[in-house]
Amino acid sequence: MIRRLLSLVLLLAVYLLLTIIALEIGLRVFQRVPPPEPPGFFWRVPDPVTGWSLIPNAAGRWYNAMYEYDVEVVINERGLRSPATIGYEKPEGVYRILLLGDSFVEAVQVPLEQSFGQQIGRLLNEADARSINNGPVHVEVINAGVGGWGVDQQLLWLRHEGYQYDPDLILLAFFPANDFMNNYMPLEFANQRAVRKPWFELLDGQLQLNNFPFDPNEARESRQRLRQLAGVPATGENTPTDSAMTPLFTAAGEWLHQHSALYRYLDPRLRVTMPGLSAWLAQLGLLKAGQESSDLAQGPAYIPIAYGVYATPLAEPWRQALLTTRAILDEFKREAASLGVPLRGLLIPSFEEVDAQQWERVLQRYPAMQAQRWDTAQPAALTQQLFDEADIPLVDLTPVMREQTEQGKGLYLRDDRHFTPEGHTVAAYTLANWLATDPSAAVLTVQQPIPGPGRAWGGLIWRVFVWSILAALVISLVWSIYKSGPRIWLRNVRLNLGTAGELLTFLVMRQNFVLLPLVVVLLIFGGLLIVAQASVVGPFIYTLF
Repeated sequence: MIRRLLSLVLLLAVYLLLTIIALEIGLRVFQRVPPPEPPGFFWRVPDPVTGWSLIPNAAGRWYNAMYEYDVEVVINERGLRSPATIGYEKPEGVYRILLLGDSFVEAVQVPLEQSFGQQIGRLLNEADARSINNGPVHVEVINAGVGGWGVDQQLLWLRHEGYQYDPDLILLAFFPANDFMNNYMPLEFANQRAVRKPWFELLDGQLQLNNFPFDPNEARESRQRLRQLAGVPATGENTPTDSAMTPLFTAAGEWLHQHSALYRYLDPRLRVTMPGLSAWLAQLGLLKAGQESSDLAQGPAYIPIAYGVYATPLAEPWRQALLTTRAILDEFKREAASLGVPLRGLLIPSFEEVDAQQWERVLQRYPAMQAQRWDTAQPAALTQQLFDEADIPLVDLTPVMREQTEQGKGLYLRDDRHFTPEGHTVAAYTLANWLATDPSAAVLTVQQPIPGPGRAWGGLIWRVFVWSILAALVISLVWSIYKSGPRIWLRNVRLNLGTAGELLTFLVMRQNFVLLPLVVVLLIFGGLLIVAQASVVGPFIYTLF
């Protein structure tokens, strides 16, 4: 008996090893995982004007751990992810749109030509765009987005650098999910535990600029006051860890990361599906500590600061963030007016604002949030209110993004949570139409109509196909029961199950475990064929197999 048990354990170990080898080879052949080397780095810190910025002439590959994209990123000589041909001097007949924003504008998740900024220019040019005052033009869009920037940094960049491009339109992309927090340093400090940029403070109704030009050493003097404003303890700036000792299996984890495609495939997926297990593996050193380890260290009552923008009612720090943002928008309006350039706004919704299932995942990940009230529509409504008060025309992408998502389009990367190429396309079509046709915001006219983003027929066709197959199988089963009668059908099922059980028992008794997995697979396929044999879909299913 012990020998049989050991033989079975050994055989299972061999099966497991063969499975691992097959998965390792498959992942490498089909290139489903990122390389072991870290992606390129394109940001310089510090920057005296904005705190951080893009490195001029930087280039490299950019991808995430889930390998949802793999993009060659090139930064031009002026530190923008824009075409290298764009310089300060504007050619004759060119209409320049200066697009400001954060990582959604930077768009390192897609090739530059697929970013919504570049697509806007292409759509308007294909539609034969005309300036309202000067006739035919060639539209040129300058992508001036940098990941993590708030509206405050975008304003500073416009004042010190952006104006040199002589824009004809300034387009301000606003991301409510974190821009309110980015603009109000007490919240930003509570989230980052550091001062990494110049920041505006609203005092007696006036904006005061602090830590400008930015110097990390001088910024340390602001931290004590910000700790008090943000309610952050003065016990260090990083999330505490359980131990300063190197985990036991760190070397093994690093070796697996370098040499195993299966390890790099499972790593990010474990963090999403089983954060508790991932945090435990990080304590052992088999995984690198990530967000799940930080969340665990915060305790079960932890709620990420950024989600405070959805809380109802808003806490006082968020109300101050709204006031500060409104004052910054007023400064933006004055800056654009001083340049003689119209200013328009673009509201970019977060993934959870257009897909209710994503918000449910957030609530499941942070159980403490389930005891409070949240409103995912609140950030967009607050943004619209502030832009209206500042008299800046604003287009809200939320309705069209929600509609397209409900139709089956994948507009957001599930893990990275930025736009997919399809998301950029929907944003580009919506914005180009708005800039050319909306009476309150139009800055151009077009001679050819700009089409809409279109219906998501692919997702609809796939859903119809799946449900048709399921319906056919159910009809097949019902027809089989009706044709033979319930009693005979049940007897046949017992006979078939008995035969299958006898076969499996025989293989086990003879210790023929090598053939066992193959027989199980064949029995499953055979069962499907038996279910469908008496119906009109039988020939179709036989053809499939």
